[in-house]
Amino acid sequence: MSNGRTGKFIVLEGIEGAGKSRQSALLVDALRSHGVDAIATREPGGAPLGEKLRTLILDPHYSPDAITELYMYSAARRDHLKYIVEPALERGRVVVCDRFIYSTLAYQGYGRGLDLDFIRAVNAATIAPVKVDLALLLDIAPEAGFARKGGADKTDRLERENLEFFGRVYSGFKAMCESGELVAIDASGEKERTAAKIYAAVEKIL
Repeated sequence: MSNGRTGKFIVLEGIEGAGKSRQSALLVDALRSHGVDAIATREPGGAPLGEKLRTLILDPHYSPDAITELYMYSAARRDHLKYIVEPALERGRVVVCDRFIYSTLAYQGYGRGLDLDFIRAVNAATIAPVKVDLALLLDIAPEAGFARKGGADKTDRLERENLEFFGRVYSGFKAMCESGELVAIDASGEKERTAAKIYAAVEKIL
């Protein structure tokens, strides 16, 4: 992968029901309406290997341990960066990604209990030399997020975890806001209001 990129890499993070997918699409639409060449993508997924691994990772009949899970996400991420994100950045496009390395810290670190320094090292090796220009947390508590989406999706292995697990994940996201890795955006209100807050934050880095 090359360092010669001119685009911007923006990440939206959050708990289930935070509205990441919807807000990613709204942000790309808003950027395009202002003449910005932007695309939306997601993790795990975005590229062929990632989409195949996504199906396996979320399969409720599959139970990998935490380290296996971490490496599956990392493999999907590397493929995604190589084939989707990096080429787009080199063409000067704005890439809006639904989840990235911060979810790995929140879910496999704070949620599963893997060592945070170990995860950070794996993340750093996986994404080099890509840099994130802006990472936003769509801030909504787990209870509110699941209520918004009408409860957990029982066909999704991760969503079958208990509320205590998601509480730890949410605490991890909030800790990353305190450290400055993430910028919190209140996502508890109407989608249009949240979208306006997101666009205002993104506009500052364009």
